[in-house]
Amino acid sequence: MEHLIIDLKENLINRRKNEVIKIEELSKEGFKDLILIFSGKIFELDSIIKTLDELIIYIEKTKQIQ
Repeated sequence: MEHLIIDLKENLINRRKNEVIKIEELSKEGFKDLILIFSGKIFELDSIIKTLDELIIYIEKTKQIQ
């Protein structure tokens, strides 16, 4: 299960990088509304990635107890 969580986190990090690239492209073209939408996606991805980090830490701590 831990490997699945780590893979999911890596996929989300890659998705976040793609969203940042989209924002950079949109900023050159002046699409401020779309930039706002993509920045919201990045904020959500950051939140999920942080939660997965906490879950991984929790799993590591429970392994030490057993």
